[in-house]
Amino acid sequence: MNGSSSSFFKQSYFFVRNAIERRTHTEKFIVADKTAHEVLFSDGLMEVRYYPHQDDSAFELDGDSVSPQSQQHKTPILLVPPLGVFHWIYDLMAERSWVRFLNAKGFQVYLVNWGAPSRHDAGLSIDTYVNHWLKEAVSQVQEHSGEQQISLVGYCMGGLLTLLYAGAHNEGQIRNIVTIASPIDFHASHGYGKLLEWVKRYTRRIRIPKAFADTQRFHVPGDVLSVLFKMTNPLAGVVSYFDLVRNLSDRDYVKAHLTTREWFNNMPDYPGATVQQLVFDFGIKNALADGKVKIGERISDLTAIKSNLLAFAGFSDKIVSIRAAKKILELGTMDDKTFMVVPGGHAGVFAGGKAQEHTWAISAQWLAERSD
Repeated sequence: MNGSSSSFFKQSYFFVRNAIERRTHTEKFIVADKTAHEVLFSDGLMEVRYYPHQDDSAFELDGDSVSPQSQQHKTPILLVPPLGVFHWIYDLMAERSWVRFLNAKGFQVYLVNWGAPSRHDAGLSIDTYVNHWLKEAVSQVQEHSGEQQISLVGYCMGGLLTLLYAGAHNEGQIRNIVTIASPIDFHASHGYGKLLEWVKRYTRRIRIPKAFADTQRFHVPGDVLSVLFKMTNPLAGVVSYFDLVRNLSDRDYVKAHLTTREWFNNMPDYPGATVQQLVFDFGIKNALADGKVKIGERISDLTAIKSNLLAFAGFSDKIVSIRAAKKILELGTMDDKTFMVVPGGHAGVFAGGKAQEHTWAISAQWLAERSD
């Protein structure tokens, strides 16, 4: 048997084996959430994690070599995930892990895990996330790190929660804020923004329908969120599937594909009370664009935030437009503020193939210059 025949049979074997195992034991291909960590605090669904120093030698991230630095920055980082996705998007896989990357860049890395709300948690509101859980997470990082000032990095809704917290609890404890594809002006976001603006313009008095009003009953299942997210770019799913079939003999490719797919196929539920405020206060009323919004018993004033700010928007983001994300710079009165448009859609700007050389590298450098 010549070399080409042997190679063909070998590829065919791995193709068939991976195809069968992908269906029967999908969990073997999911490699997210593998970086070592410690749970510092938990409160029901929510927990705060600490990621100790991981790497002592160079490693690869998306084909690029990363050399861990020995010098440690003074200001720790707290990563804030969105609602509607799991915390492990910050630790997607070994070669595409924010926690590992930032750790190697000399930062103490912490992360908030919002957990997986069920229908029993339908009453969870933004008040809980901002004024209680995020406030507690910041305190835990301060206590564990021994530093009074910290940096917050939030993706999408995570960035929005970060800004709401900073606007409501502005006590000098937040030195730096990084937001990634986080909407402020909801009316500026593509088609649905125009719809929200139309509803506000032609509705004299915005009343919450009965189906929404009972937050103990109203609840958005994760599979509904998954379908809505995929509808923003339906062709991508088709292309992705054919790419998988073409590379089915490559086990590492299958792992990367299925792990990333898990992000979009396995989304946690969205509590009804949170959805209510998102749709009516932030969406239809567009309250955030005015700079102030009531969260529980506190007023969050985005114009009063003094932390250094770096805000990103994705060039081809179909969910959060550039204008929607840039609004925070118009509102913010901080002395140090930067806005950057980088390649990628809503997910790609955060964890796509070009994210490391753009969003990740820029964030790490910007934070390093403001963390000592």
